[in-house]
Amino acid sequence: MGAHPCRRRAARLTAGALLTLQISFIALGSDGSASASADGARAPLAVVAAGLPAPARVHPVRRAPGAFDIGVLETAQRYTLDLYRRATALREQMRIQEQSPTGARATIQAEAREGATRRLPSVRLGHIQAAERLREAGLRWKSSGHCTDRQGRYCTSLEAVRTATVADVIALKRRSGCPIVITGGTEIGHAPGRYSHHAGYKLDISPNRCISGYIKREYPYRRVRGDGARLYGDSGTVYARESDHWDILFR
Repeated sequence: MGAHPCRRRAARLTAGALLTLQISFIALGSDGSASASADGARAPLAVVAAGLPAPARVHPVRRAPGAFDIGVLETAQRYTLDLYRRATALREQMRIQEQSPTGARATIQAEAREGATRRLPSVRLGHIQAAERLREAGLRWKSSGHCTDRQGRYCTSLEAVRTATVADVIALKRRSGCPIVITGGTEIGHAPGRYSHHAGYKLDISPNRCISGYIKREYPYRRVRGDGARLYGDSGTVYARESDHWDILFR
């Protein structure tokens, strides 16, 4: 995320005031080139607009045409230097905000690299959208019934799958470098529950030497599930080795 619009506006006004001040003070210091009131010189409009304090009043003095008052010029130099320092400080503050590792931009980039989009668990995809994202990432899916109907027990459907689930299985492929084929999605026929296939939290993938070795190597063994499946993983992702596939929970 960038700097706040108000700060950007203040920086622009401050920078613009630099040039205006130089012109104004030089004009003020020359005889006949600028008029001053009986109380002294007024601050330039650019200074007022930038919200900065006005310089000390300088009373006009009579001098030869073309001559400059040294006091006025010194005041102009000091005030211009102060404005320059303020503008530099504002630019540095905006640069730090844009490059801060705790900023929203860095957070989004880190989550994209890890496939961690769990902050949007309610975002769902249609089957065509999900299949397109998987295809672009090099993943495939297949169905024993050659169908995508979510109400078909022998179909493989990605209808209403969570965006985070799709992102996480893509991240799994990128980390492991293994081929991944999805064989089960959100269709009926799976165990119900809050973190179930139908709820969009689970996917089934075909086992192969590459992905099976990666899961067992990278994720700790946890226990044996009630149906006999061996469980691997952590608190976020759980891999269950069923008879003919890996049942994966992306939470």
